[in-house]
Amino acid sequence: MKILIVEDDENKRVQLSDYLKLIIADEVVLLERSLQSGVRRIKNELFDLVILDMTLPMYDVSPDEPSDDTHIFGGREFLSQMDRFDINIPVIVFTQFEVFGKPPNEMRLEDLDRELSEEYINYQGAVYYHASLNSWKDELRDKLVFNGFVCAE
Repeated sequence: MKILIVEDDENKRVQLSDYLKLIIADEVVLLERSLQSGVRRIKNELFDLVILDMTLPMYDVSPDEPSDDTHIFGGREFLSQMDRFDINIPVIVFTQFEVFGKPPNEMRLEDLDRELSEEYINYQGAVYYHASLNSWKDELRDKLVFNGFVCAE
């Protein structure tokens, strides 16, 4: 199993990849940190699954370089690019935000989830991540199993 994680938050990325290693045998996890690097990778390699942050910088930056190009709906743009290039790989959004944007363009995670489900056939739902809660693990595991991935207990 080959999984692409597109995530710019180091702690979130480490917790996610460590959890995947625990529950999925023989997985290969590749990491990208921005919208552009993720799109480039998905266009050039085959994956079984993409786990995607919703809010992403447009381009890779070094860890000590502040990013001022964050795209609040970068995950939606990623899904749009997959659609544009006819890439049909399951995608799970993995986010630590319950609300995106600011009024009047604010959107709750539930509404975004519904919108993406209606628009993209390969979209498999969103998982809300919180560093101090473990519920995201069960939610992610359920989505993996639903998509045919064999997970350890």
